[in-house]
Amino acid sequence: MELPLVTNRLALRWPIDSDFEALCELWCDPRVARFMDDWGPRDVPGVRAWLDHLQNPSSRDGTHLQLILTRRTDQTPVGWLGLGVSNDPTGDWSFGYAVHPAHRAHGYATEALAAAIPNLAVNTIWGECHHDNATSAHVMQSAGMTEIAPTPHQPPLPPHPPGRRADRRTQPPQVS
Repeated sequence: MELPLVTNRLALRWPIDSDFEALCELWCDPRVARFMDDWGPRDVPGVRAWLDHLQNPSSRDGTHLQLILTRRTDQTPVGWLGLGVSNDPTGDWSFGYAVHPAHRAHGYATEALAAAIPNLAVNTIWGECHHDNATSAHVMQSAGMTEIAPTPHQPPLPPHPPGRRADRRTQPPQVS
């Protein structure tokens, strides 16, 4: 995928050092951590290490993309989209995303995901969300994905908070 990937309102690009403050706000926010379970940094030193790793050219080996969603009008980082080789046979690649709470409800996650999927050289991609996270399920479906049943290949996410369970997985139609 050629970067930056530009949509009507966003530019998706690799992280840069000037994203540090915005990424700290994103990853350290409990409203983001609520649905991320054990994925992603949770404190300032963790964000620094994650950002340093992603800025190292050796981390860009073609097995994943870690993209910062920036508004084109002012280059403000509004979120993150990570895509990469899947450990689950449901799809070739999987993804995760987070949008800073101050920038939610503008369709940024849907716009970014809908732009990224067709630019990947993979046949299938899947994502999952907590059962109670209807907003995330809506994002995936609005980006052209179809809800499928959970598979036994991937254990459910641990209860976080109690009663939440990953049982939505979606994938776009198979490419022939």
